[in-house]
Amino acid sequence: MRLRERDEMEKVKRLSKLPPDVRQSFLRIKDIEQRNSYIKALRGMGWTLASISDATGMTRERVRQINAQNDLVAPLDETLPVPELPNKPEKLKREFKEPSEQILARLKELQPLAQQVRSSALRFREEAEEYTALLWEAHSKDGVPIYRLAKRLGVTNSAIRFRLIRYGYIKANIDSDSKVYAPINPKNRPNYSGR
Repeated sequence: MRLRERDEMEKVKRLSKLPPDVRQSFLRIKDIEQRNSYIKALRGMGWTLASISDATGMTRERVRQINAQNDLVAPLDETLPVPELPNKPEKLKREFKEPSEQILARLKELQPLAQQVRSSALRFREEAEEYTALLWEAHSKDGVPIYRLAKRLGVTNSAIRFRLIRYGYIKANIDSDSKVYAPINPKNRPNYSGR
């Protein structure tokens, strides 16, 4: 068993509480030997000292001492409930949409050219416009998360988000007058038809 799996199981055990009927059962038990047998049975099912302590009203240390006793145990009354430790529900693995092979291939082809566009330079401007439009199409129409696009292109998701903000596809989440997130001046985008 891997360390992480064991830690998850321990976490489930620590957070588990015995059902209320177990506490009621402890209140009805008058015989100490029967109580001790019940504690040992619960520990045998994997319940923690803390969960048994909460149900009995004893300290965890006292529950541990009772469980450690090696003397003969009275037979357990069959009317006493001994619940199994609940299993942690299996977490469903999230499915993420992936960009289509055609779009991904075109994005990888345009990426080195689009990354060279600076300020008002017209060189590779058309490629940068197409690259950004494809990013937006994959994200908005195809439902591909920006994180997934970034992972496939080998850039940070912040870089893609920044590009989409600068090219006017999404709005920046800042209230300052920062020039960094200002949209690109339309006069620097000769083939830009506007969004």
